[in-house]
Amino acid sequence: MQIKMPRLRRVFLISFIIELAGFAIISSLPIHNPALYASFKSEDHSIISQSFFPMWLSIFPHNLLIASIEFIPIIGIFMFLFSIGSTASVIAVEGTSTHVNGFAIFASLMLLPHSWLELPAYAVAVSTDIYIFYYLIKGIMKDNYLKIIYMYMFIVLELAFAGAIETSEILLEESAHPFDAFYMWIPSIFIIAFLIWLFRRINSAEYGHKQEQQPDEYDFNQF
Repeated sequence: MQIKMPRLRRVFLISFIIELAGFAIISSLPIHNPALYASFKSEDHSIISQSFFPMWLSIFPHNLLIASIEFIPIIGIFMFLFSIGSTASVIAVEGTSTHVNGFAIFASLMLLPHSWLELPAYAVAVSTDIYIFYYLIKGIMKDNYLKIIYMYMFIVLELAFAGAIETSEILLEESAHPFDAFYMWIPSIFIIAFLIWLFRRINSAEYGHKQEQQPDEYDFNQF
């Protein structure tokens, strides 16, 4: 039986839905771990006490490391699930320690634009991981290496934007007017629109008049 390659956009959407569902469910759990909460607060304080560029350098490379591991075939899938579980668990612990429902904390984070840049980047990474694995088992990796390079560069760019937006949000939240952090939606809307355009451009074979082709017939190197 021949395995047909799914379209990247569909794999991404499924991965992103799994990611959101995992965060929503796990963050709602009543997890009590004072040691983890103390460690989280200490690390959080060391980050938010910095100025813009050092803070960005604390956020962006860490997130990129996670996404880079998620690029590794098979290992990346486990890293994706582990990242969801560990991060959502910290939110749950924070909720338990502060007597606020963890899901409410997760929902509040989803109101900020950096979440809509960072979380999709991880979903893009793991969906590309699945593509790399497909290329390897089909023996066509050499014909699609440019596709992989483009997708990795896309994730680097997306996480760089996400880190800059998150850093700006943190600085605004620490100011006299914390709700000013929501103003970061103004540049984020344009950034998200640009990234959607770029994603569609890299995966142009999946859109428009070519979308009726069989997935195995896509020309991934036409970008």
